[in-house]
Amino acid sequence: MSYLLILLLCSLLMGSRGNFSGFDSTRNTLENIAYPFSEQFVMNENGTDYMGRQGSSCYGDAVDTRPILANSKTNNFLDMVNFMEFIQQTNSGEAARTDASNYYKVAEAAMKSGNTFVAQENMARALGAIASYNKRRKRSDEEGSWSAADLFDQLRNSVGEERFKDVLHLNKKVTMAFVIDTSSSMKNDMGKVREYIKQLMLEQKKAGVDAEFIVTTFADDPAGIRMFRSSRAVMDYIGSLSPTVGGDCEERTCYGILYTIYRSNFMRVRNSVMYVFTDATSKDCARFSSTISRNLVYLKAPVFFILFDSCKPTIDNHYVQMAYKTGGFSLLLKQNGVYNITDTVNGAFDKDALICGEESDNALSVVGQGSADNSGRRRRSADEGVGVLEKSLLVDTSMETFKVVATISPPALLNKVRLEKPVDGDAERCGNLNTGVSNVNIAESVADNSVVFDVTTESCPCTGEWKLTYPEDAESFTYSVKSTGEYLVSFEAYFVDQTGPNSIANYAPCLGIEENLVIKLNQGEKVKTDTLYAKIVGVAGNKVHWKGPLAVDKQADNAFVVALTIPADMGSAGFRVVLEGEIVDGTRFQRVSSNYFYPTGSCLRVTDVGNFYSLTPNRKTFIKVQVTNNNEYEEVYLLSCSNTQNYDVNIGFPRVITPGKREKRARSNPVVLKPSQTAEFTVNVAAPRSTRKGRIVSVTCRVSASADELIEIVRLTELTDRFDDYNYRG
Repeated sequence: MSYLLILLLCSLLMGSRGNFSGFDSTRNTLENIAYPFSEQFVMNENGTDYMGRQGSSCYGDAVDTRPILANSKTNNFLDMVNFMEFIQQTNSGEAARTDASNYYKVAEAAMKSGNTFVAQENMARALGAIASYNKRRKRSDEEGSWSAADLFDQLRNSVGEERFKDVLHLNKKVTMAFVIDTSSSMKNDMGKVREYIKQLMLEQKKAGVDAEFIVTTFADDPAGIRMFRSSRAVMDYIGSLSPTVGGDCEERTCYGILYTIYRSNFMRVRNSVMYVFTDATSKDCARFSSTISRNLVYLKAPVFFILFDSCKPTIDNHYVQMAYKTGGFSLLLKQNGVYNITDTVNGAFDKDALICGEESDNALSVVGQGSADNSGRRRRSADEGVGVLEKSLLVDTSMETFKVVATISPPALLNKVRLEKPVDGDAERCGNLNTGVSNVNIAESVADNSVVFDVTTESCPCTGEWKLTYPEDAESFTYSVKSTGEYLVSFEAYFVDQTGPNSIANYAPCLGIEENLVIKLNQGEKVKTDTLYAKIVGVAGNKVHWKGPLAVDKQADNAFVVALTIPADMGSAGFRVVLEGEIVDGTRFQRVSSNYFYPTGSCLRVTDVGNFYSLTPNRKTFIKVQVTNNNEYEEVYLLSCSNTQNYDVNIGFPRVITPGKREKRARSNPVVLKPSQTAEFTVNVAAPRSTRKGRIVSVTCRVSASADELIEIVRLTELTDRFDDYNYRG
């Protein structure tokens, strides 16, 4: 199978498809709304942020830092803006004041129940409706134009200032979930579990973030779930746990994870992270792992598996895949099990981004992790005569800290893995690594077959080309690199297509159709935008399938839109987006997208949702679902939908749409589709007579086919009153 990415259209669009014109207006609107709280997310005149950390002062006297001082917002805030813009790209055509008002009602109900994440979704939809309403009015009439600030002011007055700051991501908060196997085989490992969680608590305290904690215990079934506001209460509860049941070394791990996602506050905010402690393989992850990954990827919530070898000396592959797709990892602890777990698991507390490795087209370095091969540069050690391979890591001015995790086999070679500073680095910033008298601090930690280099600086970063070296005779070598910082140059990537009647934003591009790749750059004022260069890097074969320069969209300074088609013969193996360029002071940066993208030969899209994404008493909410066969062969598709409250769900027979022909009504589910045919289903979720205002009901729709399993999740908010019949879309 060929993995060459054929770009049928490589030109950079200026907002030609999709609602890309809303980028700058949305960002400007939210920045103006957040202005009263500006001291919490803007750099001060001395080039530091409100916590006193380094900022524009590190860019040198030759750089005009005034734009940086004026425009630098924390990445937490910018991530929220990017997320709202992502939601707006799915345009269902609402353009009336009543549409915006009804979305606001849903957002307000979600926010008053503490569901910040869903409130942000619906405020974004309200913003989109207002923008469309004002755009379609050629001139004002008796109603006049309407400002988005009006709705946000109303929300602020309704939910209070602290919750309003949560909506704008101005409060530094995180939800930490601990999913703990309490089967009898874990009896000897519970002390280590407590020690690891204690270390995570210390890291959370050190980071100065406000945390909410969730503890789920499981064996064959979840035994319980508890939520806490204080770390002391968490430790007291964990100290009382006594593993006594099960112990057959195969547990329902994924049911415990799903239980945490759906039956707690985990989905209320995007700033969440999950840690799973077990010594067992799973007996249910083959069924649930795709749903878990889909939820966590959308939430930007990594899952980390901390595994013990009491039962199994190997790692369950489902754990590896879930961690891999969400930005976490699986760590099997053996002899050197007790060590500072925060050396490898601390992604919850700071904005981070993967940085790339050496400047080549080889994805082993580009994606920040991979195995040893002949892409590494070789050099000869003078004293031992042993061949050495090296990887180059670019460190730029916007990075406050970075962490390198390297794994090598056999483990006896661990002490020969080295992280070396740039040979031509600035003397003051880089100092002397050998004497230890340096602005740079490198904390090294070793466990089993892994070594972690945690790099911090007293002031400005040591920029340039760092080297990660390892022996040539290693059987395997993998590594990852993460950088952190509130003002770190980073980016968000997603796709927008026209598979339905309107534009649809997604993280799952479809093969064989035109997609718009959207790149949203954070901290753009620190970057020379005319130097930006993007790559699409496939996981299978480690191939760079496309690369090219970027041009700024005329309607948005921080947005870049590339039209491309991923051909069907590329296959469904994942890829990531890489961004390269120069910082304003001339140092080079490289970043890789936090998401893996998995293109599919069949395309599943939610094209419309009724009742303004809500459930009202004794009424049905429709969800329009389309599945398209982009393969070159006939395929059978089965659609099934479920929800977290077990409400009645009805799936009607689909309309089958064939290009150039009249549509037909199929009389079955599953349905057989020929190449290029689309089946449109209407799914109805029936709310009961009594609903609970603000409760979130997640509806999961899954399409099964011979080659693909496709999942879409819709979050509906319960209301206790119906919308006026005149306003109701359903």
